[in-house]
Amino acid sequence: MSSVRVALIGCGSVGRRIHAAGLRLCPEVELALACSRSLESAESIGAPEATQDYREVMAREDIDAVVIATPNNLHREIALAAFAAGKHVLCEKPLALNGAEAREMRDAATASGKVHMTAFTYEFIPAVRHLKKLIDRGELGEIRSVRGAYLMALAGHTLGWRSTKAQAGCGVLGDIGSHLIHLCHWLAGDIARLTATERKFRDDPNSDVEDWIAFLAEFESGAVGTFELSRICPGRGADITEEMTIEVYGTKGGALMSMADPRAIWLTTKAAAMDPASRLERMEIPESEWKLPGAPRELSEGYPRWSYRYDQAFQFIRAIREQVAAEPTFDAGYRTQQVLDAALKSAQSRRWTDVR
Repeated sequence: MSSVRVALIGCGSVGRRIHAAGLRLCPEVELALACSRSLESAESIGAPEATQDYREVMAREDIDAVVIATPNNLHREIALAAFAAGKHVLCEKPLALNGAEAREMRDAATASGKVHMTAFTYEFIPAVRHLKKLIDRGELGEIRSVRGAYLMALAGHTLGWRSTKAQAGCGVLGDIGSHLIHLCHWLAGDIARLTATERKFRDDPNSDVEDWIAFLAEFESGAVGTFELSRICPGRGADITEEMTIEVYGTKGGALMSMADPRAIWLTTKAAAMDPASRLERMEIPESEWKLPGAPRELSEGYPRWSYRYDQAFQFIRAIREQVAAEPTFDAGYRTQQVLDAALKSAQSRRWTDVR
């Protein structure tokens, strides 16, 4: 395939600032068509053509792939239509409103033989990828515990459709918690069971979802974890300044990554890790790991807390060209969705809940 023609469906902030911007960095890729319920929004992307109806996209034989960046309640119908039309699909997270929908999407993706990818953008943070290498090489030993937190202040972009069950499925858990859960799955294996509690602190008549949730988890490996997600933490930033941290502790060492410091990791291993007086020390990640190998972006351009997101588009396009899986696939999206369902169920029942 010499050139890949892509349609963007959903032209809000995420579609414009992450997907469109990333695709435009990829060589021999044309963002050929933009689709939004608002024609003005679609035209603002700057693609050669714009439409208000995603069905027109599916009817176009000259469109090879679609990126779905709509509200969550539209993901399923658009993705199923895209696979039926023979398109490759990159879909925003969370994949669906619930696990049943996500499973249907995953199964359709697999049956289609097309490339499918869930937009877990933070998998491309250099610190996360370096931590994954350390764990896979056994430098932390057997993982015993994981501690994850994604905290942010209340911001305008978290309101609107993201605060309604009908369009979002849930609140902070799906919005930013899906990112954290996926990363911890990738690093430490799948979560087997959990117990959760949630709160809706804000007095907002337009919102019917949680804005804070926390849960204890047991991983299939036997490791344990604690998680906190919040959109109501003054001082924790919003959008490009918000904060996510992941700590991993094993039999041979410990490590911490922070979204605020994407090109470094805090680490202790080997003899130092066995000294109870030692502390995690900041280590700069090698420059060769600041982007995916072959990614077209220039390291000197863009803000380090943002530019790694463009590697997602490169990963998607490369998978299409090479006819390989585009990690993270729809299966990763489905397994994350199972945890979302279990956490919401546990918070209501106030009981330990199996993920599967």
